[in-house]
Amino acid sequence: MRKLLAFCLIIPASLLFSCQKSGPSGQNQGDQFSQAGQYGNASSQVDSDSQLRMLKGVVRQDPKNLRAWIDLGNAAMDSGKYKDAIDAYESALKLDPKQVDVRVDMGTCFRNIGQPLKAVEEYRKALAINPNHALATRNMGVVMAYDLHQNKEAVVMFKSYLKLSPSAPDAAAIRQEITRFGGR
Repeated sequence: MRKLLAFCLIIPASLLFSCQKSGPSGQNQGDQFSQAGQYGNASSQVDSDSQLRMLKGVVRQDPKNLRAWIDLGNAAMDSGKYKDAIDAYESALKLDPKQVDVRVDMGTCFRNIGQPLKAVEEYRKALAINPNHALATRNMGVVMAYDLHQNKEAVVMFKSYLKLSPSAPDAAAIRQEITRFGGR
């Protein structure tokens, strides 16, 4: 099961992203949050490495296997191998550029390797495909606020996120951030 990256408002600058696993229909499954970087014990790492090797074998055998590329990206992301995840997600997007959740996850990986402008670019592409994608909206707000220091734009994105997902688990924290950045 994919680990979801943290969304923690204890230290606002540590706001991170929540990535979602896509089901067969492309619908998002789960909107849960966990601590980033807590990938389990050594046994989990062995399982993760084994899964990565297996998925690399699958895509070598069948380079047009969209699901395998996405799963490889997800496994790499969960292992903190963000550059490998980006490579896998790019391969998936060559096969199907309209994979919104893949774009959102790839944006998160870009942010995690210190490329916030590339992250925003991916979130914008995701929102061009699905303007109602809540996590793309929130994640873009986070990057705007904490990486690019574009507070007005961040407030707009956070307000849009709350319209899309008013009862999200982080709604109260997002409202606090809107106030903190001068929004009403």
